[in-house]
Amino acid sequence: MSTKKNIYSDLETDNDFGFTFTHEDEIMETNKDYSSLQEQVDDLKSRLQAIHKIFMPLLDNLSKDPEKPMIKWPNRKEQIDKQIKKLKTLTTI
Repeated sequence: MSTKKNIYSDLETDNDFGFTFTHEDEIMETNKDYSSLQEQVDDLKSRLQAIHKIFMPLLDNLSKDPEKPMIKWPNRKEQIDKQIKKLKTLTTI
């Protein structure tokens, strides 16, 4: 009778990979770096949405009546300066 030792028996009994399950909220509370980055991402998303709201009406209005060669734009300087001020506020970090 041969009593050959199974060299793989230790591998079969160690099934613990060292992880546990948790909720996402628990991880977010403990990970301050992630929270800070998420706040920055949210801020940038808000800024981009605001920039979109500034530019899209301008582009939409400029594309109206493309067959007309002239654009009437009273108070242009005041309107442009107002939008530039908004854009500077949004894009200054």
